Amino acid sequence: MPQIANIQADNRKELVERMPYGTSTSSDTLRRTALDSMVELHVGIGTGTGSALLRLAAIRALGGFSFGSPQTSSARDIKEIAHQGILRTLSEIYSLLNWPEGWNAYNARAPKYEAVQYAAHWIELFYREVMDSRLDWLEPNVTASAEGEVVFEWRHGVNRLTIYVGNQSVEYVKDWGADIDTEMEDGYAKSPQIRRTLWQWLMS
Repeated sequence: MPQIANIQADNRKELVERMPYGTSTSSDTLRRTALDSMVELHVGIGTGTGSALLRLAAIRALGGFSFGSPQTSSARDIKEIAHQGILRTLSEIYSLLNWPEGWNAYNARAPKYEAVQYAAHWIELFYREVMDSRLDWLEPNVTASAEGEVVFEWRHGVNRLTIYVGNQSVEYVKDWGADIDTEMEDGYAKSPQIRRTLWQWLMS
């Protein structure tokens, strides 16, 4: 499989914008070809900036074909693309189900099944939102809290974003230093707007 070393910065925006985005005619063959290419890209070129942009271009290509209602195969294929883009992260999330009670050698609770299920759904949604915003994606460190929550951690420069996922609840902590009064902030990551703002801050 050919490897893509880099995409010149001047060409990145053009690559994405030249993909179909609103095409009125549908073609199952074209849709399947785009999907298959997405899977090959995920396997062949990893998770760098270039691969993220190519995945975004393919997502926009699939979204540009008209397939009717959101329940059609096009919507399912876009979901499958998002799934492929974070396959390693999803594997790490589900592996938390093997962690026992007291996994930290003290009294930590085993990761909750409901939290694991919700975390897998949440990270897939977040990934799609980041791709739609045309921002780079960084794979999170996946771990658990002593209360049985799933924890995602990202670091970019001095910025660090930590997400705690419980049973249908998601809280964030962002910090850019050690002072808890002036260099930290927390809240709920409950809307697409908040999640996009958090990611823009992380990547700034």
